[in-house]
Amino acid sequence: MNRTMVKELLSAALVLALGVAGLLHIQYGAWRPAPLVPSYIMPQTAYYFLIASGVWLLAALGFFTLKGRLKALQPSDAKDQDLVGVGVAVALMLGGAVVYFWLVLNLGLIVSTIAFNGLLIAVLAPNATFKSILIVPLLVGAAVWGLFVRMIGITLPPTLLF
Repeated sequence: MNRTMVKELLSAALVLALGVAGLLHIQYGAWRPAPLVPSYIMPQTAYYFLIASGVWLLAALGFFTLKGRLKALQPSDAKDQDLVGVGVAVALMLGGAVVYFWLVLNLGLIVSTIAFNGLLIAVLAPNATFKSILIVPLLVGAAVWGLFVRMIGITLPPTLLF
């Protein structure tokens, strides 16, 4: 088994373990919902998404293995990652998270989520069309609004925009 396969299998195992452990903690642990949150819907949804992601990753690995395309996952000139490059990537992710949370406090959750996702798509998918940069963040913002406002019933605090 090559290094890519081992990394992907370990990632899938970790994601599945986190999802199952979270659901078990809700069911049998000392976890209790907050007084203003009507149910367990938010943490359960997150744990179900973790489990679904792990299953999706295992299915994709199985598909690539059956088709003999696993070598396509790893470039032929792949070398060990540069420690400086990993450090820069981690610093950018943490800095992005700080900027996102600052935007949430000042602009509001929905507007910040739409803007941040648009920026992520523009940066991480440079070949994305202008239409996808506009449509996908709006869909993510609508999903976040539907989850927090409609499903859970949380009243979002007033901010500069909405």
